[in-house]
Amino acid sequence: MKNVFKEIIKCMAVLCGLFLIIHRRVIAAALTGTEMPEAPEWHK
Repeated sequence: MKNVFKEIIKCMAVLCGLFLIIHRRVIAAALTGTEMPEAPEWHK
């Protein structure tokens, strides 16, 4: 059971990293107060 929790934590860390990489421009815009980037056409 201990190994299952370790694997879940590893998976969550990878997904969190991917989220930060994908949304890096939006996060930077929110932190600096600049205009939000345009969403891709497929995302609207």
